[in-house]
Amino acid sequence: MITSKQIRQMWLDFFKSKGHLVVPSKSLIPVNDPSLLWINSGVATLKDYFSGKKIPPSKRITNSQKSIRTNDIENVGVTARHHTFFEMLGNFSIGDYFKKEAIEFGYEFIFNVLKLPKEKIYITYFVEDIDTYNYWIKNGVDPSHMIKGTRETNFWDLGQGPCGPDTEIFYDRGIKYDSRGIELLINDIENDRYIEIWNIVFSQFNNDGENNYTELATKNIDTGAGLERITSIMQDAPTNFDTDLFLPIIHEVEKLTTFKYDINNYFIKDSTQEKINTYFKIIADHIRASVNAINDGVTPSNIGRGYIIRRLIRRSYRAGISLGIKEQSFLYSLVKIVKDSLIYDIDIKKVSNVIKNEENLFAKTIKEGEKLLEHEISKNGNITMEIAFKMFGTYGFPIELTNEILQEKGIKLDLAEFDKYLKIHQEKSKKTDEIGMDKVINSLAVVPDYVSEFIGYDYLKSKSKILYLLSEEKQLKKVTNKNDISYLILDKTPFYATSGGQNHDYGYMMQNGNKIEVLDIFKDKYWNHVHKVRGVIDSSLPIECFVDKEKRLGFARGHSSTHLMYHALRETYPNEIIEQLGSNISYDHFTFDFGLDHKPTKIECQNIEKIMRSYIKMHAKRNYIVTSIKQAQDMGAWMTIEESEYHDANKVRVVEFENITKDLCGGTHIENSGLIEDFKITSVDSKGTNVYRLRVITSKESVKKYLLNQIKEKQTLLKTLIKNNQNFKSNYSKDYPKELPNDNLLLEELLKKYDDIEVDIRNDYKNLLKAKQNEDIDLSTYKSILINNIDTYIIENSDPILLKKAVVQLREKNPLALIIGISNLQNNNYFIMLASKKYDSTIYFKKMQEIFDTKGGGNKIVSQGSLISQLTTSDLIAKIQKEVLNA
Repeated sequence: MITSKQIRQMWLDFFKSKGHLVVPSKSLIPVNDPSLLWINSGVATLKDYFSGKKIPPSKRITNSQKSIRTNDIENVGVTARHHTFFEMLGNFSIGDYFKKEAIEFGYEFIFNVLKLPKEKIYITYFVEDIDTYNYWIKNGVDPSHMIKGTRETNFWDLGQGPCGPDTEIFYDRGIKYDSRGIELLINDIENDRYIEIWNIVFSQFNNDGENNYTELATKNIDTGAGLERITSIMQDAPTNFDTDLFLPIIHEVEKLTTFKYDINNYFIKDSTQEKINTYFKIIADHIRASVNAINDGVTPSNIGRGYIIRRLIRRSYRAGISLGIKEQSFLYSLVKIVKDSLIYDIDIKKVSNVIKNEENLFAKTIKEGEKLLEHEISKNGNITMEIAFKMFGTYGFPIELTNEILQEKGIKLDLAEFDKYLKIHQEKSKKTDEIGMDKVINSLAVVPDYVSEFIGYDYLKSKSKILYLLSEEKQLKKVTNKNDISYLILDKTPFYATSGGQNHDYGYMMQNGNKIEVLDIFKDKYWNHVHKVRGVIDSSLPIECFVDKEKRLGFARGHSSTHLMYHALRETYPNEIIEQLGSNISYDHFTFDFGLDHKPTKIECQNIEKIMRSYIKMHAKRNYIVTSIKQAQDMGAWMTIEESEYHDANKVRVVEFENITKDLCGGTHIENSGLIEDFKITSVDSKGTNVYRLRVITSKESVKKYLLNQIKEKQTLLKTLIKNNQNFKSNYSKDYPKELPNDNLLLEELLKKYDDIEVDIRNDYKNLLKAKQNEDIDLSTYKSILINNIDTYIIENSDPILLKKAVVQLREKNPLALIIGISNLQNNNYFIMLASKKYDSTIYFKKMQEIFDTKGGGNKIVSQGSLISQLTTSDLIAKIQKEVLNA
């Protein structure tokens, strides 16, 4: 039987052979795309290439993109092919090939690669798209298998923007799935017989928003083929759940319950078994979505994506209860089997812990919640929305789960009423940020168009006219209270508004002798700069603006560095497709997110720093070029900024650093690369699967301050290590320079020297440890005493390593004894270890914690930790014997 992994690879290999670049699946969390909650299709991660926002790495691309859709979770497990998590196979042409080639590829893959029988394949097409019909026929499809479609069924159109006809490929599973024939396709009737496996969209026209269509100069191909659907057909499975993508998970769940999943029930349709199958399907589907989403950085919560994942975990947990699973937590144990069924790198330990914690949390509340529902139903035969909302607010029950429980009891709940309760609750709490909503400045509706000019590229101060003075709700003439917050739109402003990864400028305004505090600057829907300010203002008078020069220079250094570093990354990883996934630029540091198949190593980071310092030495001149997106593409500009930065496609700004890079960008920049002064990567963090974040500082002063702090911390560490290890190695230098060098490169060299010393010390310690592990211990020197009829050893050794070895060996030789080991370290600090094969060591360890200042823990066989006491070792042993062992 062909596996899903083989099918996925066949797709990628086939389109690679046709000149397509294979791009890896991206994170389920959209990057810089607030229009999407999840990545929900193969094309969703490529939107910037199709829109012209970014230059594609290839005009032909193929992928297998993990996706999530959660608009109708209640149908999961009920239907044969509905999932929250799925994989979409795609092949894409960005201004390259079009209908003829796309259809040829489709025909070849279906019949020559998958080797599906021709009599089983049916094709739908848009009735006016004669070219598509002719291409399929020319390739060898029987005309009787070509089905005309309408604008509703075979024309992809979202209103204003690119659109076009599509062609859909269906597989006929035969009469046993539905006795009706081809009329199911002709009349677009939902059925389980004709399964759509592939959709090819021809992006051919532009819709002006009034349904006037013109031919696109550059045409594209966007396709989607469901891996789950193709796998079910290739494995002759009644539903997608009966394939190797889901069955291993289902079989793992079967080990936890007396119930069994029955594939054949699709045809038998036993109502009891159908419910049982549904519970298994819910768990298998939801755990796939939860594992992958959590691995990509989503945490269960009460807002946004976190709420969806919490709901999936809780819905599948309740399905487990319905299957009679008694364990308080069980979903976490399925993480590994999910990983094994897919191809993605999943952090099993991290994901398992998150899911287990969520299960335990829900287990504590579900009993109380269901008890409350049962009580209300028994009292009134129904429940009010007030109670349902209390379930949500107090017990953490998703309203959808409450609704499902009630539906099983034949009780209807009006979910629209829940929305009203939620709105009232939000207004009362006045904490919109806690539910994931941004504050809306309703008064901005009075601003009709783009009225404000940004002059901050050339000026850091201005005398401006106030066009609009606003509160959150209305337009104002004056603000008389110095503590009141208002919003200003000026005819011209030197203040940069947060955008393109760069945070807003700092500074202040002056009017009539009043100093006005600038709190925030952001852009409205027309790209006007809106200034959030605090102070006394008169809208009829001019106002002076002053940008903080030093902070602006910091922003400029950081923003220019992001572009130059992006180029340095491409030099460091010449064989990788390096994609910028976001940046956050402040005046004192910046972060840069990008995709890579491994965590950047220390040596790779040093290479990036070396390249950046070479750019700094070049003093490369910065040039601004205002042009169109098309011309920017022609000159090889990299498009790495947010879409809002070039809302006018005919007027975009290219930032060029001569002989290094050209990028589209609306941010502020330094005049030449030399003004960056210095460059240091201070940390590398993982932000999800194959996504990493560099934290960077620039300027000589910032880097020097960082290096001096690192050197100080390293000196402190080395002093401690040398002190603790001088008994076995005495030639580590304790002499530190009385005066540290003033040059940053010399400081780097000194820090590296300290790093090398630390490595030597730690290696010596490891060697010592190995040597001690091989030392023989004379156990005959240790004698037992009888305490409370327990054969007890209380031993001491000044060396904790030898003490551990002695305790373990005594335990093995005397399994019926209790062994207590004590090592006097220093400064009233003792290492203690308790071990036994017969007696629970944790009981005695807890007694010690009650009497002494003790930290640590363990299990029944061995417990260990530290103990702080002013007593001598002999007095400590006597106190342990009296108050712990004799108690």
